[in-house]
Amino acid sequence: MIEKVETGVALLQLSSVARVFLASLVCLTFMSSAQARNCLSLSSPNDYLGLKIGEELEHLFALQSPCFIVSYNPSARSAQMLLDGEVDGELLRIEGFEPYKTAGMAMVPVPLIIGEAILVTRDFKVSAIEDISQATLGIRRGTEWSDSLSQGHENRITVPSYELMVEMFKKGRIDAFLIDDLNLREYRDTLAGVNKVVLKQSGVYIWLSKEHENLVPDVARILREFYAQGHSFAGL
Repeated sequence: MIEKVETGVALLQLSSVARVFLASLVCLTFMSSAQARNCLSLSSPNDYLGLKIGEELEHLFALQSPCFIVSYNPSARSAQMLLDGEVDGELLRIEGFEPYKTAGMAMVPVPLIIGEAILVTRDFKVSAIEDISQATLGIRRGTEWSDSLSQGHENRITVPSYELMVEMFKKGRIDAFLIDDLNLREYRDTLAGVNKVVLKQSGVYIWLSKEHENLVPDVARILREFYAQGHSFAGL
């Protein structure tokens, strides 16, 4: 009886190892296939929005030319990777992203989504950043729109992730913070009952390196066809 149990456990362990092996094999096969097709490497911020849209973009462009392989990195690091030539492009940057404009990067002129910039605060009298006066305002590192909107605010704290920023807000270490409406969905329960002020709307785009500027029309066409068929990324 003991031998049968041990044999069963061994088979289960083998089955588990086999599943991991098969999953790894599928992943390696996809990567090898993608590399063989010279897919572009894109970086995306590793937040809720970046992970969702990155996955959808890989799927949408899987059989297209160009195809994409997306990696996920902290927002500031993600932008720096394109500037340093470590990737071919990046997702979810605003139209006027100054570092990319200065470096001559090429923007695909079709927005992935139109998002809202949100100010989160406990004070329901607040309707603009100017209303929070000396309150401590959290902004995420590497997110230019929040840096731009809060330029005139004296008491800013730069935080590496939205997850940490929400935690700091809950513990009272910051009085308010800036976040986009789609990433805010991940914290809708945690932040129920607080004031959420819409400051502005703006689109976010795919940016490609100068070397791949010639691919911009193809990427734009695929996105336009995707939208023309009634699809969008806004429902993520």
